[in-house]
This record gives sequence, structure tokens and C-alpha cells, in this order.
Amino acid sequence: MKRLIYAILLIILAFGAYNLVDNRLKIAKYDFDANSTLGNVNITSFKDEYKILYFGYTFCPDICPSTLTILSSVIDEMKLNNDIKILFVTLDLQRDKEKECDEFAKYFYSNSVCLKMKDDELKKVVKNYNAKYAIVNLQNSAMDYSVAHSSSVYLFKRNGKFYKEISNLTKDEIKKEILELTKD
Repeated sequence: MKRLIYAILLIILAFGAYNLVDNRLKIAKYDFDANSTLGNVNITSFKDEYKILYFGYTFCPDICPSTLTILSSVIDEMKLNNDIKILFVTLDLQRDKEKECDEFAKYFYSNSVCLKMKDDELKKVVKNYNAKYAIVNLQNSAMDYSVAHSSSVYLFKRNGKFYKEISNLTKDEIKKEILELTKD
């Protein structure tokens, strides 16, 4: 009987250790080291808030403003402004300065923060998120270049654990997924 109790305890401990390690690995995969107007931050810096991470840049003519507008309107409708932080990760390290990028993100949603990473960190993070971006030179353009990028958003629990990627950026889909995210 003692052996059975020890075996059960060992299984419980092993399962608990596995879950702890698994949760830490899931957070580590999506973690980052970024500068912001708040100082140096990572995915767990915003502990009491759900997080929506989006890769973009301030010179983006259409996709970024549209996505941020949709996110903002859905969050406003759901009255979750104090519960959700939008993390806007700039892909334009040359033009986007932290302060101006932060103002850009806050223009669409006041509970936002712009994150600027070093080039090697940005490449690693983009790869970990399975996102894509490329600098596209524009001949005879005042902009000189554009940044082509994927447009998914990434949802995170309050503890920094990755929840879900949304690539269908319709209001209904975003609302449905945010509702699921905030059920805990």
C-alpha cells in the first residue's frame, strides 16, 4: 500500500513539474527584450493585463492603422480598456523612434506601448512568432523604403502565457477571441 501511495505522489509531482516547465517554456518562446517609453520591458512586464502584440511600423499607409483601429474599437465596445494592453512592435528600426512610435500607437488605443528591439532580437522574436517582414526599397519615392509584413495579432494571458494567434482580423473574429481570452 505504501508503494502505491509513493507511486501516486511521484506521478503527481512529475505532472506538476512538467506543467511548470511547460508553462515557462511557452512564456519563454514568446518573450522578448525591448525598449519602450516605460524602460526595458518583456512579455511579463504587464502582469495585470491581457496583452495583444502586433508587429508594424508608423509609416505603414494602411494595414497598421486599420488593424489598430479595429482592435481599439473592439476593446472599447467590450469595455476592456483597463484590462488589455496593446504591444506595438516596430519593424522599422531606422525611422521609428520610441517616443513617436508610442504616440502613434496611443493615437489608436490609449493603453498601448511601442516596443523597439535591437535588430538581432527583432529577428529572433519575429521568427519565434512565425511572423514575416522585409524591407522593400522604393525607387523614386519620398519614403525610400517600405516594410512588407504579416498582419496577425497575438493574444496573451495576464501571466504572459501565449494564448492564440489571430490572422482573420475581422471585428467579429477579434471580439470572439478576446471574449475567450478574458474568460479566466
